[in-house]
Amino acid sequence: MTPFIAHLLPAAALGLCVAIPFGPIGLMCVQRTLTFGIWFGIASGMGAATAHGMFSCLATVSGTVLTQMTLALHTPLRITGGIVLVLMGLRTILVPTRAAHGATCGDLLTCGGLISAYTSTLLIAAANPMTALPYLGVTSALETGKPLIMDRALASPIGVMLGSASWYLFLALSTNTMFRSLQKAALDRFNRLTGILLMALGASLCARIV
Repeated sequence: MTPFIAHLLPAAALGLCVAIPFGPIGLMCVQRTLTFGIWFGIASGMGAATAHGMFSCLATVSGTVLTQMTLALHTPLRITGGIVLVLMGLRTILVPTRAAHGATCGDLLTCGGLISAYTSTLLIAAANPMTALPYLGVTSALETGKPLIMDRALASPIGVMLGSASWYLFLALSTNTMFRSLQKAALDRFNRLTGILLMALGASLCARIV
């Protein structure tokens, strides 16, 4: 086994374990898969996976920098993430399911569909300080006292992104397979419930700083 693969596999396992707990990103991935289609669910998951890779990269290069950045930006990150979740919840409730299904892929892309799905979850994951905490443990798991080598610097963020992305891909595919036959009335109820949960999560993020 090459040194690159030796560092890649544990990082992929870490990314998978961090992504599996069901939170706002998983909820948005499921909701967008059901409402807009599988590609929008996958794009949402890839945004979160990118944020995980960014945090892993910072932790690998310098855990101290990541710690200081998280502490310094703790409050504005929580406010930003909370506001974005509330707005996403409102949008989920207010956008009719019929309009989403009636739009073509080209119409959605013109409105920033896939890019918006990707960037919104990237922002939400990056704005949540709790996302960074598991990757701070990377620095303690690394071989202390040894210089950073290129294999580890490349393998850790790539592995984390692959592990995280694999979970969101599985989530979108399984959701699309099992629930794609849901009727519009059931989708409307699910969208309203999703919107309420996202707004509650956003409000709780903002409330913790008061």
